[in-house]
Parts: sequence; structure tokens; C-alpha cells
Amino acid sequence: MKTTPVILLIAVLCVEQVYPFMCYVCQEQESNKDCLTISMCAKEDKYCVTVRDNVGTNSDKPKYVISKMCSPTCPATSQQQNQAHRNVSCCEKPLCNVNGGSSKQGSYGAMFLGVLASITYIFACGR
Repeated sequence: MKTTPVILLIAVLCVEQVYPFMCYVCQEQESNKDCLTISMCAKEDKYCVTVRDNVGTNSDKPKYVISKMCSPTCPATSQQQNQAHRNVSCCEKPLCNVNGGSSKQGSYGAMFLGVLASITYIFACGR
């Protein structure tokens, strides 16, 4: 039972050397619960990005779509484009774009579970 934490620590260190950065990714989802797919980023990627676009036409009840991705740079944080509002947030820690909103702080518990799920997936598929 004591070897499990040691194995997990070794696995995290190995994963970090092979895959230096992970982010949540999705394309134009209406709910953040549909944006919890974890992706290994390219070596040049340094940011996890969340883009929240207002696509609703009723200003009393706005409708948003969420996209998440890895990126080598942090795009402009807010833009007005043709009456559609776009909110962009960037962060520089693995799996830090867990939230669907514009905050830069993620839930450490959710990040831990995401890393644990990734490690489990890597070991399950690697065998």
C-alpha cells in the first residue's frame, strides 16, 4: 500500500518529462462540463487558453460557447467583434483552464483528479 504513492510520484515525474504540459481542450461547447477533455500540448505551448464567446442575441439572457486549447502565446484578453463579445483567459500551469469562466485560478482538486485520470489512462493504454 505504501508503494502506491511512490509509483504515482514516479509516474508524474516521467509524464512531466515526456509531456511537459497538459490543458483541457474543446471547441465551441455550451457547457463547461463538455470541456473537460485533457490533451497533451506541443513542446512550444506554454499557455492553457479558455475562450468564452457570447453568441446570444438577447442581452437579458446571453448565450455563451466555450473553447479551450493549448497555445504557444496568450491571445488578446478581450475583444469586441461585430457585436459579439469574446472573453479570453490564459494561464501557465498544467490543467489550469479547468473553469469555464474568465478566472485564472483553477480548482486544485479538479487539477489533481485530471492529472490522476491522465496517468491512469497512460498506464492503461501503454500496456
